[in-house]
Amino acid sequence: MKVAKSLLLGSAAVLATVAGAQAADLPTRKAAPVQYVKICDAYGAGFFYIPGTDTCLRVGGLVMADWAVSNTPTRYNAAGATSVAVVNGAAAANGFAVVGNGALPSAYIPGTNRDAVASLALGRLELDARTQSPWGTVRAFMRVDSYFGAGQVAATGAIPSSAFGLPAYAPYGSYAEGRETTTLNKAFIQFAGVTMGRIQSMFDFYADAVGYTAMRGSNQTVNAIAYTLTMGGGFSATLSVEDPVSHRTNPASLALYGNPFIAGAPVVIAQGTRMPDVVANLRLDQPWGSAQIMGAVHQTSGALNASALGIFGGTPYSGLATYAPTRAMGFAIGGGLKFNLDMLSPGDVLWLQAIYAKGAIGYASGSNLAYVGGVDTSTSYGVGLARISSGNGYNGAGTADTDCIYDTSGSCGQSKALAITAALRHYWTPTISSTLSGSYYRVTYPGSVLNPALSAAVINTGSVPFVTGYTNFTETRLATGLEWNPIKNFGIGAEVEWEHGVTSRPIGLASDAVLQAVGLPAFKSSADLVRGRVRMYRAF
Repeated sequence: MKVAKSLLLGSAAVLATVAGAQAADLPTRKAAPVQYVKICDAYGAGFFYIPGTDTCLRVGGLVMADWAVSNTPTRYNAAGATSVAVVNGAAAANGFAVVGNGALPSAYIPGTNRDAVASLALGRLELDARTQSPWGTVRAFMRVDSYFGAGQVAATGAIPSSAFGLPAYAPYGSYAEGRETTTLNKAFIQFAGVTMGRIQSMFDFYADAVGYTAMRGSNQTVNAIAYTLTMGGGFSATLSVEDPVSHRTNPASLALYGNPFIAGAPVVIAQGTRMPDVVANLRLDQPWGSAQIMGAVHQTSGALNASALGIFGGTPYSGLATYAPTRAMGFAIGGGLKFNLDMLSPGDVLWLQAIYAKGAIGYASGSNLAYVGGVDTSTSYGVGLARISSGNGYNGAGTADTDCIYDTSGSCGQSKALAITAALRHYWTPTISSTLSGSYYRVTYPGSVLNPALSAAVINTGSVPFVTGYTNFTETRLATGLEWNPIKNFGIGAEVEWEHGVTSRPIGLASDAVLQAVGLPAFKSSADLVRGRVRMYRAF
């Protein structure tokens, strides 16, 4: 028994030795090291190194849902109207032989045809890449927005900026129909003080930074090349060359509206770009806030096609060459102040801004991504916000304002616009804030544009129509809202907006008695829009 036990133990020892020797001969296998993302803290929170490079990247975006409801009064628009009551003979009291001008009742838009409810869903992607070089930081930034919106009157507003802190903007105007759109909102490169690509205009200051409602002023996305000189003490100066299409409106023609539709009437033709907009600003940034003064030079290019002369007021058009170009120079100047009111509550801020523009309405009329008609192919993004969307009685020859309008002599009369904006955000608690914002906007045109016949009597046969001239316009916007931010960059809020617009009476419009005699309403110079909205958004 002892012998057998000894043999078994010896055999086990030999096997163990052999197995150990064989195991020692096998190749060693080690798990590959895990390559974790390396944090980049050189440019603030959220950046990480792209593996295998020295480039820091931040990925962000925004998801937003918006519902709005508004009143829907009937819109009365005399543009392109047909004469429904004509009195021939001596000139009427307003200087016209045509005293019954006005559109047929079927041409008016009743309130029941206009949307009272509108909605929007938006998704945004942002990429911010930065690399250090011997000459400074090289930065590339891109923002892409995709959204679907529907509703005609109710949804005009500003989209909040994402966590990157770029200005807010309004990518939609009135939703005439459902619209599904993807836009390149920003795409630029910055290096050694130079910024080139699709940027926020260097003219802009406030740019709808507070609340949900787009205000008058300048909030424009443009293609540009700009140089910023950073000086001591928080001062900086920027010179920017910007594409004019994002700032301009196509010139209009009063001759087209005012002519009795005789064959050969002049037609306004947009002309090609000959010079970009030149923009400059001087800015100061301090712990108490910011200040900026800015200016821009803008050219309007257009022409009247007068190859076939028409008749206006019994006199042929004269002095108009075929496609004779008019290149009218306009300008805009402005200033703004931002006060950080942390002494009241952390995060409180007050914005003040004023802009004056002549022949450059886009710098005063609001966001160029909310221009009339919505984001689409356009040669005139500078139209910005339309006149009050609930209508203003008889709007005359247009519901949107423009840089200049050709009168019956062939001259292009430039618009003059003033936009004053103020906005306040106050935090009642660290997570609950309220906003109060407002703007005043006024646009005026020369007398030759307001009066289509230049005070001359119009010879009317009773078989041809005659329409009204353009109108001056004054608008007041006020908005107030409340927002809850349970966590950073996540908001749930509601806002109420009131717009009040006043339109001058179109010269050439029939008297109220004549309008009512043919079943049309009397002229009403003012109109009010009340809009309420709820919004939820998450920036990351």
